[in-house]
Formats: sequence, C-alpha cells, structure tokens
Amino acid sequence: MKALLKQLNNVKTLCFLDLEGTQFSHEMIAIGAIKVSIRKDGSIRKIHRGIYTLVKSKNRVGKVVTDLTGITDNDLKNDGVPFRVALANLKKYMGRDFTKCKYVTFGNHDLRIIAQSLAYNLDVKKEDVQVIIKHHFDLSEFASCYVKDENNNTYSLANFLKVFELNFKGKQHNALSDALNLVYLYDALNKRKDILQEEYMKVLSKMRHLPEPVHNVLQDLLEGKTVDKAMFEEYVKKSLE
Repeated sequence: MKALLKQLNNVKTLCFLDLEGTQFSHEMIAIGAIKVSIRKDGSIRKIHRGIYTLVKSKNRVGKVVTDLTGITDNDLKNDGVPFRVALANLKKYMGRDFTKCKYVTFGNHDLRIIAQSLAYNLDVKKEDVQVIIKHHFDLSEFASCYVKDENNNTYSLANFLKVFELNFKGKQHNALSDALNLVYLYDALNKRKDILQEEYMKVLSKMRHLPEPVHNVLQDLLEGKTVDKAMFEEYVKKSLE
C-alpha cells in the first residue's frame, strides 16, 4: 500500500507498542512491545517474540485502570521495575533498530503516557524518550482515513479487526496482547485490499466536501449500479441547474 509505505519512510523494522497508564497521573504501569521485520513492500517478514514489563509508578494505579487491566498497586510493588529500567529493556530488545525503526501505536495516548512518565522520572535519558516520540506512527489515525463505522467514527482495535474478519486474540488491555493484535491489524491493511477498498468507498461516499456529481457516482457504485460517462455528465448537468 503506497500510502502506508510513505508513512513508514523506508524503515526495515517496526516496533508495535502498547502502554498502560495510571488512571489520574497517566504514568506507565505496563509496556508491551513486539519487533517486526518488514519487506520493501511493507509486508511482514518476521514477527519476533515480544516483551512485557510491569512498570512502577509514583502514583496509584486507580480502580478504573485496575478493573480494565487487572494490574494492581501490589503487582507494581512486587513485580514492577522503574521506568528507566523498562526503557532500558526496550532499548536492549530493539538493539541497533532502536533509533531506526517506527514505533507503531493505536492512538496517541501512549505518547502522553511516555511524556508523563518522563516528568515523574528525572533519572531517565530524555533523548531515549525523544527517539520514540520522533519515530512514532499512529496506525489508528492512518487506518481511520480508509475505514470508519457507520457514524463516521474511529473503530476500537477489536472492531477494526472484525472489519477485516479477524478476532482479537488474547485479553484486551493487556499491553502485550494489544501490541500483537496491532500487528494483526497492520498485516490485514496490507493483505485484505478487497475489504479495504470496499470500506474506503463507504468513507468517500460520506465525505461532505465531495462535489455532488462525484458523491452521486459513488453512491451508485456502492449500490451496485453501472456508471458510465453519460450518467456522470447528467449528474454534473443537474448540479449546475
């Protein structure tokens, strides 16, 4: 997909990243990351084994987040590592690709979590955080240009997968599972061009800024009608009356 390749800017490696944060301070409490090698055409060459880390926060997790993720303050106390260690683990996991890859997330809330964690942890190298921010790619924003729900809103990750005839694997709001399912969405965007084309036509037909003749042609096509030059010219004529 040319538009996707343009966003990736010729990188050879992607890091699919999902972060969980505290309810109020939005500090990182969990990180899931999966390294993926891609070919020149953007297709997946290899999905590497991912990493999952619990991260100690300065503030409490919060009941809402605990209910969603299952992560408690005791979990972080017993099994969590400092933010600087979690970042070092990610850096080690990515190796030489740390500064060369794209960090793929679903939405931009993960960037807020990183920024907030940096604010609460002054012992972390700011440059390492900036690498992730600089090389960030929001797959949700990209996919929403081509696929939206009936009300023209962005899908959740699980519902995006359903559009492409896939089921969410694992537990939602588990950072590693979310990262892996984000890989599956990326793969589907590359492979299921049939579904992508059909969904994109729906999105185009709902665009209000399209000229009326073009909108009418798209509606006819979506309804399975055959449209020729004469019909298009008639739509243009009527729009000028």
